[in-house]
Amino acid sequence: MLIQIAVINIKRRYGCVKFFTIEYYILFLMSGDLQENIMEFGSISDWFSAACNGVMAIVAVYAARNAKDWLSPKLNERKFKFADELIEQFCRLQQEAFYLFNDTKNLINTDPDEQGDSEIFRNRWNTISEREICYRKNTINLRTVLERMELWGLRAINNDDFIKIIDSHLALSYKIGEALAIGPDDTRFRLQNSFEYDKQIGEKYKTVRSSHNNIMKHYSKLFID
Repeated sequence: MLIQIAVINIKRRYGCVKFFTIEYYILFLMSGDLQENIMEFGSISDWFSAACNGVMAIVAVYAARNAKDWLSPKLNERKFKFADELIEQFCRLQQEAFYLFNDTKNLINTDPDEQGDSEIFRNRWNTISEREICYRKNTINLRTVLERMELWGLRAINNDDFIKIIDSHLALSYKIGEALAIGPDDTRFRLQNSFEYDKQIGEKYKTVRSSHNNIMKHYSKLFID
């Protein structure tokens, strides 16, 4: 706007002929100033962009540091919780094994003259068979949970102790399943094998109990953060 006013004033003072030369000179100067301003503006915008990137980088570092400070306690809390839940599941499995072991021994050693109604005895037999299947599934699921332990950054000092417990439970489960596979109706065959199965199941259960003693320790002696 100021340049246009200056051009009009020059036209009035010097006329059109002289104005042509002056106008060309003004435009040349203006062109140089404009280029310089554009370059200067571009330089400023580059500096401004770089400054913004620097600020964003600082903010990102600060946010990451705060996130780490916030996340670390949360992860540690989750690791402790996972360890507690894992030990609790092993204890529940041991309790399940204890009741199943005792009920199976009583069942296979039941005298036919004392077993009562055959239908009731058959239902009782089938119920314990279903419990054995559930017990085996729980044992296999616990192995899967154990494999997930390292996902939380938690490792067992001696992972073999946990594996031995699971293997002992599976061995007990298979032996109980084998004993119950005879069925409730074949009384003669059941009586012929009840003593041997009673002995084998008892040995498997002793292995279960002794293997659990290896994890009856403080958290710090079982796991590595």
